Amino acid sequence: MKKGFFILVASLLTGTMFAQKADLTSAILSYRKQDLNAAKSYVSAAEEKLADGGALKAKDLGKLWHNKGLIYMALYEAEADISVLQIASDAFKTDTETEGSSFSKKSAKELLRCINAYNKAAYDSYEAKDFASALSLFEQVVDINSYEAIGIVDTANLFNATLMAIEVGESEKIIDLSSKLIDLEPSNGDYHIYLVKELIDIGDEIARFNAIKRGREAAPEHTGLIFEEVNYYLAIGDNDGLLLSLETAIQAAPENKVLYFAKGTALGSLKRYTEAKNAYEASIELDPNYFDAYNNLASLYLDQTAPLVDQMNNLGLSQSDQKKYNALKSKRNNLYAKAKPYLKEAVRLDGNALQVLYALKDVCYQTDDMVCWKDANSTIKSLTE
Repeated sequence: MKKGFFILVASLLTGTMFAQKADLTSAILSYRKQDLNAAKSYVSAAEEKLADGGALKAKDLGKLWHNKGLIYMALYEAEADISVLQIASDAFKTDTETEGSSFSKKSAKELLRCINAYNKAAYDSYEAKDFASALSLFEQVVDINSYEAIGIVDTANLFNATLMAIEVGESEKIIDLSSKLIDLEPSNGDYHIYLVKELIDIGDEIARFNAIKRGREAAPEHTGLIFEEVNYYLAIGDNDGLLLSLETAIQAAPENKVLYFAKGTALGSLKRYTEAKNAYEASIELDPNYFDAYNNLASLYLDQTAPLVDQMNNLGLSQSDQKKYNALKSKRNNLYAKAKPYLKEAVRLDGNALQVLYALKDVCYQTDDMVCWKDANSTIKSLTE
């Protein structure tokens, strides 16, 4: 009884296997005749039998997946439906992973054809400004290239996917993809910049600092990362940290006027006026027409007059107070005199800078330079009337 049972089961399995092989053969013949709909139908029937418990030898199983890939690749070329291309690439991948398949090398070559198709579709989407689709397609190229049968680390298309994620504004994708790029090429400062800027956008200051630190260590001479470090310390108001960062930055980029300007600003905030003046003048040496540096140099002196003016206003009318007043006024006017040439240079560079003109007018008046006062006043009137 038991013996008969096993013979029956074996007969059923053999019959199913033959049925699958018949469907597979029909699929292959239909594909060769370019009857793709029939080929698709036959290969689906073979798959259904396999899913219902059927079995095929490794050789025939590999043949099934390889030919399914060929059929769906042909369908994709006829229909340009990305979902069909996905089925084709999945079939070829499955064949390359099927132990004992005699078609795995052929399927690996077909996967390269799938990659080319995805690449073309990705660039077509990009040119059509469908960045979300381009993102997905570039990621698919990266994924297929990573299959064991191909084994390529596709940095170029990972980079393309990152750019598409930036266009779409998908924060998680930008962070994930740029982090992968950094892991692959830590010394490429641009990859660190993509990550840092996205962390700024989402407001994650701790992650931003860590990303900048990692980037500066991996790509110490990358100017963009230098500025990101400077901007970070400026944003949090850490002038001591900023100055340390700027010293490193200036060593890496000694011809960059903005670094000296930022150093002057930080030193001015710390009331280290002489050092600030030297930093601003260094930036002017690099660019004699640097408006901001002239303006800030003038402000450096004008800011120092504020406490003197407060003291002057709080004095009385006694002879002693008047003596103090005159001494403070002399100090104030000396600072005004030092600020004046920088204000004039700033006005020379930008004759429409009203705030600078008002400051120059006041300085000229307080220092009894009436010619300068009249010129500044006349220019102000021409701009405001």
